[in-house]
Amino acid sequence: MILYTPLSEHDIFPSQDSGEVTYQQHKNCPIKCRDMGDGRKQIVQVLSTDPSHYMDPQLQPGQWLDS
Repeated sequence: MILYTPLSEHDIFPSQDSGEVTYQQHKNCPIKCRDMGDGRKQIVQVLSTDPSHYMDPQLQPGQWLDS
């Protein structure tokens, strides 16, 4: 089956990852995070329209947020 869509395959066919996905603001940037349940959150995706947010190494996917 071929899908012609601008969405990624992960948006169409989500995987069964551990942790709950949340959306929040960090450093005035909207991000999608995976809540691991122990107070830590891992950045999954940056959802900003500001190009400078994508250049910030602290906002890269895979980085951990302690909150």
